[in-house]
Amino acid sequence: MRITLKQVQCRLHEARSMNFDIIIIGGSFAGMTAALALPRDLKIAVIEKQDIVNHDRKRDGRAYAISSASLKLFHKIGIYDELQTHAGKISDIKITDHNSPFILDFLGREVDEKEDQLGQIIENFHIYNALRNQMLQRENIKIFSPNFYQKIEFLDDVKLELDDGKILEAKLLLACDGRLSRLRELYQIYTTRKDYHQTAIVFNISHQHPHQNVAYEKFFPGGPLAILPFKDQHQSSIVWVAKDEIAQAIIELDDKNFIHQLQTKMEDCLGEIEVISEKFSYPLFAIEADKFYFEKMLLVGDAACGVHPIAGQGFNLAISGIKILCELLEQNLFCGLKISAQSLIDAYNKKAKITAKKMLIATDILNSLFETKNFPISLARGFGLGLVNKLPRLKNFFIKSAGGF
Repeated sequence: MRITLKQVQCRLHEARSMNFDIIIIGGSFAGMTAALALPRDLKIAVIEKQDIVNHDRKRDGRAYAISSASLKLFHKIGIYDELQTHAGKISDIKITDHNSPFILDFLGREVDEKEDQLGQIIENFHIYNALRNQMLQRENIKIFSPNFYQKIEFLDDVKLELDDGKILEAKLLLACDGRLSRLRELYQIYTTRKDYHQTAIVFNISHQHPHQNVAYEKFFPGGPLAILPFKDQHQSSIVWVAKDEIAQAIIELDDKNFIHQLQTKMEDCLGEIEVISEKFSYPLFAIEADKFYFEKMLLVGDAACGVHPIAGQGFNLAISGIKILCELLEQNLFCGLKISAQSLIDAYNKKAKITAKKMLIATDILNSLFETKNFPISLARGFGLGLVNKLPRLKNFFIKSAGGF
């Protein structure tokens, strides 16, 4: 039997082609969390241009505040226990405004009586490595790394060609490629961006007095200072937000003057301090996609919406979106419906967008409210902190929000 050139090409395509239920582009925090959280009977492909299989992530100065609600997902995907070696518990958050005598306390036992915590502080690289280690153990997840996509086609299914010639096909594609998403740009999804003209300076300190699992959020004109408790009672993570030009001047200070300025900002709440890590700086901006999908591609995490870190909810917002997607997928699977059904795509777009919009507005207002030097607003802020402490229902609402509930 004579074989035609077209038949040879078809057989070569079949040999190179691999079928999945979902392809994830982006193997960082959102991508790996999504891969682990998706129903286990789905076959998942994760594409990442960096080599995530053979290399651990190193410390980059950043730590995530993981809410109690997000920690429940960490339990579900199997990384919670591994992270407890490094996790600092938040039992209380003390919020102050530099012009106000009031202190607003958020107590963890009012959210989670069993664990007595609002959440945990965990350095990013520990979370990254735990996610990666867990992903490598999953039989339903195949990692393509280091690889990147060359071509994507949306037909009945998604067809994707990698840089090494492999062809992947799936029913759904998740864009988890970050706040500066190339996929979002490639498919011309309109995006709103707000530059805060602020820089976050992040580093770790040791301190004289134990932090007793208390996180501090101290608000100043120009940006807040967050003091986040590590597992070691005498170590904390610092997020010092300042206007761009001031931040640059702060970074350039010699060690003695830097410590002096920081000690002043901290109002001596933890005694003598010492910087014990390298300092890192990150420009702050918010970004929101007009819609969280294109054809059979869904935007997830910062690719969909990235917010100001003032409330420490960035990664928690990504997790909220992932939980919404997983619930919708489970419903469709239970009902025998396609996981790429337009009804699922529309429902994800609506629900995830509402959740993101609320967080975007809340963090934007908080930053604007505490950044201003306007005297009447400053007075109202101070009065507001005292008022919330005296209104149990209102305070409980804020505490539940802080815990991710």
